[in-house]
Amino acid sequence: MIDQEHSLDIYIPKSLIGIVDVIVQHQSSNSANLLCLPNAKVEVFFFLEGSKLNHFHINSSVSNFLPNDSNNFAVAFSSQTHPIKAKFKKLNAISAVMNPIAAKAIMDTPAWTIKDLHMEPTMFKSLNQIQDSLNTLPTFKQRALFVEKFIYKRLLGSKYLNETLEKIKSLDTLYADINSLFHETQLNFSRYHYSRSHFNRICKDWLGVSYNEYLIHKKFRKAMYTISHSNKSLTEIAHDLDFYDQAHFTRTFKRFAGINPNAYRKSNKGIVPEMILLK
Repeated sequence: MIDQEHSLDIYIPKSLIGIVDVIVQHQSSNSANLLCLPNAKVEVFFFLEGSKLNHFHINSSVSNFLPNDSNNFAVAFSSQTHPIKAKFKKLNAISAVMNPIAAKAIMDTPAWTIKDLHMEPTMFKSLNQIQDSLNTLPTFKQRALFVEKFIYKRLLGSKYLNETLEKIKSLDTLYADINSLFHETQLNFSRYHYSRSHFNRICKDWLGVSYNEYLIHKKFRKAMYTISHSNKSLTEIAHDLDFYDQAHFTRTFKRFAGINPNAYRKSNKGIVPEMILLK
């Protein structure tokens, strides 16, 4: 996927279906100021040679992430309810976009502990070796396969492996673009019949939020894709997605995006619909 300023290579890791949606490499030789709408995923970013960031944060009161100002080059984060703000002069980054269960399965931490936060993934050993390999491998496919193998090895060694495999048995496709390979899945926990308190605990650990909150967010994502890829009116979209009315739709969308649906429709979007190009 290419526009005048940015390119995005996409790879679907077949060995990690249900865990990782896509592995992508985002490159830009030009500066950009982005607002990335929350996707309720867990992501691991590896910033490669050439990246120069001004800032990268979900909550600026917590911290910014500036790999070009430090020895850090990797960041893990989960944008559940707040957009990510990123400004860079140049960007060369490869990332794994994972369902929230990856927090426990891959990072050995409950999903709620990184909700709307970012951190250096110190639980990954040999980060310098990972950096060297990603910078040395000559093609995107080789880099993507390296990341896939790395995550797969982490999964096989996880004490939560069996629980993770059970959790991904019910997987739904939220969005798919056959032309670009870009796609997004969502987990289906509706088949569980536990007590309310136990079910809420499971969802908090594996999804980062309550199941109801998770489903509301997925309605927001469906609305985002529909606004971006169709000419349907906002009233039609609100009806199709079973919002109570358009006012309820507008409040829900703004709660996650920080802007209302009409402002989003008019916005200058990046390569994928969740990226809004700011001035």
